[in-house]
Amino acid sequence: MIGSVFQVMWLRLWRDRGALILAFVLPGFIFAIFAAIFSNASGGQLYLRVSMSLETDVPASVELAKTLQADDSLSLSFEADWSESDIRERVRLGQDDVGLTIVGDIAQPTPPPIRVIKDSSRDIAVSVLKGHIQQVMANQAGQTATAMFEDISALPGAANHGPDDRSVIYYVGATSILFLLFSAMQGASLSLEERHNSISDRILAGPVGTLKILGGKFAFLTLIGTVQAALIVVVAWLFFDVPVLNKLPALGLACLGAASLSAGSALLVASLTDSLAQMNTVATFTVLLASAMGGSMVPRFMMPDWLQAIGMFTPNYWAIEAFYGLLARGQSVADLLPVWSVLFCGGAATLILATIISHRMMRL
Repeated sequence: MIGSVFQVMWLRLWRDRGALILAFVLPGFIFAIFAAIFSNASGGQLYLRVSMSLETDVPASVELAKTLQADDSLSLSFEADWSESDIRERVRLGQDDVGLTIVGDIAQPTPPPIRVIKDSSRDIAVSVLKGHIQQVMANQAGQTATAMFEDISALPGAANHGPDDRSVIYYVGATSILFLLFSAMQGASLSLEERHNSISDRILAGPVGTLKILGGKFAFLTLIGTVQAALIVVVAWLFFDVPVLNKLPALGLACLGAASLSAGSALLVASLTDSLAQMNTVATFTVLLASAMGGSMVPRFMMPDWLQAIGMFTPNYWAIEAFYGLLARGQSVADLLPVWSVLFCGGAATLILATIISHRMMRL
C-alpha cells in the first residue's frame, strides 16, 4: 500500500512537468538569493548611501571630508553648497541611508564636530558609519575619540510622538504587503479550479467576459486585502503607539493601493500556472522572493546594490514606501504621487495582463 501511494504521487508529479521543475529547481535559486541577502546583512560589507555637508574650513576636518569622498566603501554624495537641512531632507526622503554634517574641528571633540543625521529605522547604518569614520580618523591622525558625534533625527516629530523604537513604523508596511500577497494568492488559486471546470462556459466566454470574471475576483480580493491591511494599522496604533489618527484618509489610500497590487499580482500568477500544485509552489516562491528583495524581511539598505535595484520591481518596495512615507517621513498624499501611480496602475495592469493570459488558456 505504501509503495502504491508513493508511485501514484510520483507519477502525478512526473506528469506535471511545471510542478516538477518548480519542485527541484527553485529551492536552489531561493537559497542563492537568501544567502546573498543575509550574508551581506550579517557579515558582509554594507555599502551605505551617505550624504555629507561641510560647514567648517578647519584643515583637519576638510581633510577628513576629502578622505571620505575618496572612500570606495561608501556611496557618498557631496555638494559644496549643501547645508545640514539639505542632508536632513535627503535622509528623510530615503535618498540616503544616513547623513553627516562636519561642523567643527575634529581635533576638538567638544562640542561634537560631526552631526550624524539618521532615520531611526536604519540605526545599524549609523553604527556602521560611526565605526568607519573612527577607523578612518585612527588611520589618518591616530585619533580614537568616541564623543565627537551628535545624533540628529531626520524624521519630523521623532522626539515628540510615536513608538520608542520607530523601526516599528517600518514594519507596518512591510508586514501588511507580505500578508496581503499570501492572502491574495490563496484567493486567486480558486481561478485554477474554475479553469478546469465548466468547460462550455469557458469556451463561450470572450475577452470581455473573462475581464468581468477576473474583475469581480479582483474587486473582492482588493476589498478583503484593504480590510486586512487596515487591521494591521489598527494594531500598530493600539499596541505600539504608531501615530495614525491624523493620517487616516491617506492610510486608507495606502491600504487600498497595496491590496490592489497584491490582488492583481495574485491573479497574474494564477493565470500563468496550470495546476494547484504549480500555483502553490509559484505563489510561495513569488511571495518569499518579493518580500525578501522588497524589504519585508530585511531592510533594503542592508542588501547588495544589485538586489536593491531589483527590489524596486516588487510590490513590497512600493507598499513600504507608501506606509513609511506617511507615518515616519511626514509625506503627504501629493508627495507620494509616484507611489500611488505604481500601486494602482500596477494593480490595473496586472489585472489586464491576467485577463489576456487567462482567456487564451481558457481557449486551449
